[in-house]
Amino acid sequence: MLHLSAVAMPRYMYRAKDQTLQVVEGTIEAEDETAAIARLGSLGVYPLTITEASALQSPRVSAMAHRVPIGTLAYLNRQLADLLSGGLSVFNALSLVAQQTEHRVLRQVVVEVSQAVRDGQSLSEALSRHPDVFPPLYISMIRAGETGGGLDAVLVRLADVAESESELKSRVATALVYPMFVLCVGLAMTVFLLTYVIPRLAVVFAESDQLLPLPTRILLAISSGLNHWWWAWLVVLGLAGLGVRRLRISTRGRALLDRVLLRFPLWGMLVRKAETARLTRNLGVMVGQGVPLLQALDVASSTLSNAMLRRAMERVHDAVRDGSSLANALTASGQFPIFVSNMVSVGEEAGTLETSLLKVASAYERETDRMLRVLTTILEPLLIVLVGLVVMFIVISMLLPIFQLGLVAQ
Repeated sequence: MLHLSAVAMPRYMYRAKDQTLQVVEGTIEAEDETAAIARLGSLGVYPLTITEASALQSPRVSAMAHRVPIGTLAYLNRQLADLLSGGLSVFNALSLVAQQTEHRVLRQVVVEVSQAVRDGQSLSEALSRHPDVFPPLYISMIRAGETGGGLDAVLVRLADVAESESELKSRVATALVYPMFVLCVGLAMTVFLLTYVIPRLAVVFAESDQLLPLPTRILLAISSGLNHWWWAWLVVLGLAGLGVRRLRISTRGRALLDRVLLRFPLWGMLVRKAETARLTRNLGVMVGQGVPLLQALDVASSTLSNAMLRRAMERVHDAVRDGSSLANALTASGQFPIFVSNMVSVGEEAGTLETSLLKVASAYERETDRMLRVLTTILEPLLIVLVGLVVMFIVISMLLPIFQLGLVAQ
């Protein structure tokens, strides 16, 4: 149920009773088992059993699980839904899907899930043994489908969510391809000029025995530093990359980076809209399937990649648990647009919370797509101009001494 960050802390699977004495299951990240129990207690959940998730997984599958693309998972959902709607049992459907799945890691996982189902476990219990492949949203929705019936319909909804997520990632990647290509070509051309062309012209300037213009001296110094101290540049870049990586895997560092990211003028707005769309769609789908609101908030917040927004959703969860409406809790968090709170308020009053959340998700998905087009429209000419300015500086810096020599010769 609870997945707070992407830091490398152990994940524990638990089976517990909540304050209404209902049995709940999920996952939680904590430093150790004692910390996990204490954290569950603070949430009003009292564990019956708790086990480290990695201990229940095939080590080979766990190590490679991150390689399962979300689009492949969506295709698996649709296959299962079609087979179940055709009247097959869950075990037979899983067995057939395992034979048809081309992705090696996912095929092995499906085989293990089918064996667990054959041994008497429910599908949600079998899937929860592979949290690196099947996220909490997936497991909660499957559990709701098993409880309320219509498992095939739940799988179709999950496929829709996964395909929407995959399409958004694809749009982002496609939008950044050309700007990144321009940037890489510009960097390669600049490095070539600084390390190959300029050193040969520098010999000519040195033989002229006259004071070079300031831009030329700056350029020659940069070229000389790049040629003679290239190993130092590599060390600095490596250390910088290592520092950023260590910052991202630490809780405070990740929170700092995500806070800075949200404050970028356009990119921060894009991240906020994309995360809001993801949150409201996942929350709406789970509420529509009958998942309890507090559990849905836990799971939906775990799908957010931004630590600041994830922390805000923790406060929203606590406020709703203490009796606040979801709309008021979202407003009090200060991290989500007022449009979201207003739509949620209308949905709560009319009893159509699922519909309101899905409308918000659709609206922000359209906004995200529009902002992506705006960003790429701005970024492409900006990078071209930037590369052009760098090349122009190099060319002018090389031509100035030549003009100066010509004037002296006259």
